[in-house]
Amino acid sequence: MRKRKAEMPGKPNYLSVPSALKELEKIELIRQPNSNYKLDHAVTATQKVILGAFGLDEEWIKAQARQIGKDIQNAAMPEEQKDDDEDAENETKSY
Repeated sequence: MRKRKAEMPGKPNYLSVPSALKELEKIELIRQPNSNYKLDHAVTATQKVILGAFGLDEEWIKAQARQIGKDIQNAAMPEEQKDDDEDAENETKSY
């Protein structure tokens, strides 16, 4: 983050570790009525700069959010339903 801060004009306060963590904590998932999960808000410009300092981008965040949403749904599913869903997934993948 120090490199990124040195490259930027001015001295952005959000590139200190505590400030960056506080800003990134604002990235949240919400559950929709159909039990799907999605990002609560769009990734802000400040969050993009912080993520860029680590070589990450908005698409990476969206992909991680989708995966976490799937993991949460699978964890909440009864065990027998998981087996049925995995069987259906394997059948569609073989085509």
